[in-house]
Amino acid sequence: MSAIKVSIVTNAKEETAAFIDGIFTDEMEVLLQTESELRDGIADINVMVPGHINVDADLIKAGTNLKMIHCGTGYNNVDLDACNANGTYVAVTPNVAAQSVAELVFASFLSLGKKITTFDAMMKGGGWKTTDFIDTPELLGKTLGIVGYGNIGKAAARIARGFGMKLIAHDPHTDITDDDVRSVSLDELLKESDFITLHVLLTPETKGMMSTAQFEMMKDTAIIANACRGPVVDEAAITEALKARKIGGACLDVFEVEPLAANSELRELDNVILTPHIAYCATEALAGRFQFFADNVQKILDGAVPNMAVNGDLGK
Repeated sequence: MSAIKVSIVTNAKEETAAFIDGIFTDEMEVLLQTESELRDGIADINVMVPGHINVDADLIKAGTNLKMIHCGTGYNNVDLDACNANGTYVAVTPNVAAQSVAELVFASFLSLGKKITTFDAMMKGGGWKTTDFIDTPELLGKTLGIVGYGNIGKAAARIARGFGMKLIAHDPHTDITDDDVRSVSLDELLKESDFITLHVLLTPETKGMMSTAQFEMMKDTAIIANACRGPVVDEAAITEALKARKIGGACLDVFEVEPLAANSELRELDNVILTPHIAYCATEALAGRFQFFADNVQKILDGAVPNMAVNGDLGK
């Protein structure tokens, strides 16, 4: 008989079941639930892996046996105050997805910058280029601006070095010590960069940090990627900047409201690459993610504080 009930919120139950086979122990009863199923049965759940659903105060309060909510890299979708009041740990997942996220950023940079999707569609439609002047840049010698120099920002820097790019970064919370990475203000980064990648947590300070004024500072050839949290970028402002060709392009994996509305103007633009919040989804990253979840469930079984608990002093 299981000693603890774990709810993993997913609409892909069959695929998730196959992926997590062998990761959780026999003491852990893993339930693969939709959001509505979770809400209906929350009173019986000890550990929740909510994915991207909104974990509000009412849901947490109803979780009378809820010991831990386990998130990915961010927990902005969880009411932390309500968790503290409920005696529920909130844990995040460390460096397992950094390489996955950074690789998607560069795949998107290359797809957009080299016009790969455009030429692929041309070829599959029976066409062929009519000139050698296709106006695509090399990455060699270009400047990559990294906003947020944590694990993912460092992974992006490692990839950029392989392309021979120049590196600058902005992070007021981190001492940037890499010899080849110049620490700059955000304004300097926006003005100097040919490519910009955002890797910050969503906080009141970072919400909407990229808006009209920031896009005005960027080069009209610069490409920006957002694979952290959607609300970091003002969606209306970036849509207008892209439509007016004020910036070269955007690679967006996250959005203010997810899923992205079917009638979003972003879907109609040719200078944007859109992906559906999949940057963290490399096979290796997901395996590491679920293993970390399982290890922390064991911590709860052992009566220990889970690793990477943002409220680890709970109960002290």
